[in-house]
Amino acid sequence: MSALPRMTKREKLAILADLEDGYRPFDRHAITLLRSLLDDADAEVRAEAIACLWDDPDPRWIDVLMRKAADDPHARVRARAISALGRYIFEGDMADVEGWNLPDITITPADYARVTDFLLRIAQNPEEGLSARRYAIEALAFRSDDPQVLDLIEWAYQQRERRLKISALFAMSRNGNPRWTEYILAELRNPEPQIQYEAVRAAGELGLREAVPALIEIIRHKGTPKPLRLLCIYALGQTGDERALPILERLTRSRDHDVRDAAYDALDEWYSVTEMEQLADEPYDEAAVEAAADAFETDAFPDLWTEETGTFSKN
Repeated sequence: MSALPRMTKREKLAILADLEDGYRPFDRHAITLLRSLLDDADAEVRAEAIACLWDDPDPRWIDVLMRKAADDPHARVRARAISALGRYIFEGDMADVEGWNLPDITITPADYARVTDFLLRIAQNPEEGLSARRYAIEALAFRSDDPQVLDLIEWAYQQRERRLKISALFAMSRNGNPRWTEYILAELRNPEPQIQYEAVRAAGELGLREAVPALIEIIRHKGTPKPLRLLCIYALGQTGDERALPILERLTRSRDHDVRDAAYDALDEWYSVTEMEQLADEPYDEAAVEAAADAFETDAFPDLWTEETGTFSKN
């Protein structure tokens, strides 16, 4: 650690931002730096160092993240650590589906089980703080068929606490269980902006064609805030619904360049979704499926950490 150069807080945060955004290689020098900054005296630096670990789901970080989640004195750092453990839930869930022996699977069944148990203890413990429970539920949401996780999402949604409902909607979008469809559709017209935002995002992530009329209505409403309108445009493309196509094509001619850009991105998504659906209806052609999947560019892990109001969910 002593070999590391002295840096200001601004310099540390700049390097961490470059690592997270892929502008710096995640090599042994980066790992050495991260190990140091994970124990930095400044909580913001520690939190941003944890954010970088999302892109390096190596099992060596599991104990580090668990220790930070349990013992760090700053709530923001603990929340980031809990959220980052969600990457191991994602990896384990994928391994359950695709096989544990694939070369790109680094987590073991034992690690998957202990991360799951750790997060369940946090999420189910009424003595834990609200933030810790919320982010544990969000992190666990990748376990799409786990009855305990489904019950936790249901519990969070039914609470009167606004932040729990926001996290529940975010978790629904990750979980993908059809049982959440009616909840998401109902919240598309919620007057609370953050709840409506998460509902729109969930509708897009799950490709809910039932949401198309509401999404079009929100886009057309003059009082819709611009960030919500742009999100609705992209969600419309994610549905792959034929009713969305003429709307998106018209929006590419908008005088607002942000709207035009969102519409073009949504059209790309719309064509990708419809192409994948067409392939699903045809006799299996491995080469064609792989080519379509390569063209289906989705950011599975968007910039999770830039929102001051939350980590995974926009709250």
